[in-house]
Amino acid sequence: MSSDSLAALRTERETLLGFCRDLTDQEWATPSLAEGWRVQDVVAHMTALSRALITPAAITSMFSRDIEQSNNAPVDKARSQSPQQVLDGFSAWSGRGITALRAFTLPGVRRIPLPVAEIGTYPLRIFPSLYLFDWHTHLRHDIAPALGRPAPDTDAQRMSAILNWLMMLLEQSQRTQLSWLDAPLALTLDGPGGGTWRIEPATGGRLHVRPGTPDGTAAHITALAIEFPQWATTRRPWTESDVSLTGNTDLATHFLNSLNLI
Repeated sequence: MSSDSLAALRTERETLLGFCRDLTDQEWATPSLAEGWRVQDVVAHMTALSRALITPAAITSMFSRDIEQSNNAPVDKARSQSPQQVLDGFSAWSGRGITALRAFTLPGVRRIPLPVAEIGTYPLRIFPSLYLFDWHTHLRHDIAPALGRPAPDTDAQRMSAILNWLMMLLEQSQRTQLSWLDAPLALTLDGPGGGTWRIEPATGGRLHVRPGTPDGTAAHITALAIEFPQWATTRRPWTESDVSLTGNTDLATHFLNSLNLI
């Protein structure tokens, strides 16, 4: 799975670079759908995340107690750069970042846990999927629609890696928001890279998220894999997406209204 996510990340890097190469200066300066950031700023953010893999900025990423503030600081520093400087920076640092991430997936290293600000502690092997989610989501849901351009195509390999990260993120980062959950529910995401996951309360106010079947769950949520990153991050209301509920619909609705993945 780690080799697949690295391959998917390389594919997404080429997709992003190809999309950005022919942007006009006006498009670079267009406000994106990421609040407060121009298109140029979103790409600068992705550059900063890649750079953090192999510079002392990693310490801030690991131990920050406010991930939003940590994301804004390097973007603010890069605001005076030209669009070409921003694109060149992403091209260079994303390539170096992928090289660093390859080391994260090696046997003997891939299981080492690493904190990610306040959102949890994760094995190194999942970090290529984390970066893939960031690039893939910003391009398709923050940049392309802001410019009125069609979102680039994706594939099962990329979506599978993204969903693996999001389910791990859900399990760790949503413990407080979902501490009320007292019965298991199932989430089925249809389409490329999709599957079914059981979301269950565990002891000590924890969550347990794992692949499974909807058998014996109190509620079953069915949606499209391609749409999940958009509404799970509250970029778009789930009520405006292709989502259906069966079983205990009150439980499912409460879950969906509580969900907010960073």
